[in-house]
Amino acid sequence: MSYSSHIERVYGIVNAETVRSLRVPIGLVLVALLIRPFLGLTIGSAHIATTILIWMLFAASFNLLFGYVGLLSFGHAIFLGTGVYVTAIGISEFDLPFSLLTILGIAIASALAYVIGRITVHYGEIYFAMLTLAFAMGVHFIVDSNPYGLTGGSDGLRSGTTPDWITSFRGERIVDIGWFADLLSLIGLEPSYYWFVALVFVVTMILLWQVVRSPFGRTLVAIRDNEDLARAMGISANRYKVWAFTLSGAFSAVAGALLMISNYGAAVANFGPETSANVLLMTIFGGANFFFGPLIGALSWFGIREFLQSLDVLQLPIVGAVEVGAILSYWQFFFGLAFVLVILVSPRNGLWGFIRSDGRDVIAAVRRWGR
Repeated sequence: MSYSSHIERVYGIVNAETVRSLRVPIGLVLVALLIRPFLGLTIGSAHIATTILIWMLFAASFNLLFGYVGLLSFGHAIFLGTGVYVTAIGISEFDLPFSLLTILGIAIASALAYVIGRITVHYGEIYFAMLTLAFAMGVHFIVDSNPYGLTGGSDGLRSGTTPDWITSFRGERIVDIGWFADLLSLIGLEPSYYWFVALVFVVTMILLWQVVRSPFGRTLVAIRDNEDLARAMGISANRYKVWAFTLSGAFSAVAGALLMISNYGAAVANFGPETSANVLLMTIFGGANFFFGPLIGALSWFGIREFLQSLDVLQLPIVGAVEVGAILSYWQFFFGLAFVLVILVSPRNGLWGFIRSDGRDVIAAVRRWGR
């Protein structure tokens, strides 16, 4: 082999490896850039797009435990709610900086996850799920009881929870940070809160991606696939589970801090069982076996909701115009139908797995049947 051909071969390998290593970060940037234009440029769509990105981050954080370790938590709302309430209380009661409160929320959520994990992981999968639910119900009760007048009880916290660098212009939240506004002005964008969330989303998701592709992440997958074999190889499975739970809680707290600003405050429902159930459904629907699966699940969840709720009259070929607004307001029912369909067609891989591989198998089977 000549020197030039050897260089070309090596360059091709390096170039291919570079592309493979960058495809996830590039995909995350594209997700952040395209969701807002995809939903439209109206004021209402900005809030919806922001909410989708935050829930994508929460679902991906949850999936670090559920998809990569195989542990089902029914209490992950604890960590999202911690991020929400720490920032809300810190701003409204003590006028502390949002950045400091976000770090504090991450620390508290991590500590809670570590303690809960140390107590629960060695009991096994079923008991772990039930115990996390019990912890979540206990925290929900404490927040709802308004201890020391800090949480607002069932009313939540609304007044004085907006950081001083967030302003409103024509109903949209604007980020009043000099360097951030200058950066967006270079590419012709307004400094809306959506783009701030998009920046945090991309950075945090890249960190999460580095975690799952590291030796630590591969060890988690080994424990999920065959815990007995992992233990036989000298891996402390429970210790890895606890740390995965801790990291999952930390990333969830970041989503909670962002959600507090997007929702104009804190609500006790952030700690509720419905929050934990929703993120579980999103993750399974999108595909827990894939890094992008929870993101697709969250996008589908809110996409189906907004599409169905926007329909008032449906034009049918034979019947004509039919008022469907009242029926489609029960959008969870139709999402449930879509959920069942995806599980039947792609039970292990969800919607993203179906798009990637199962869909091609189904199309090939249909073509063979057509012949």
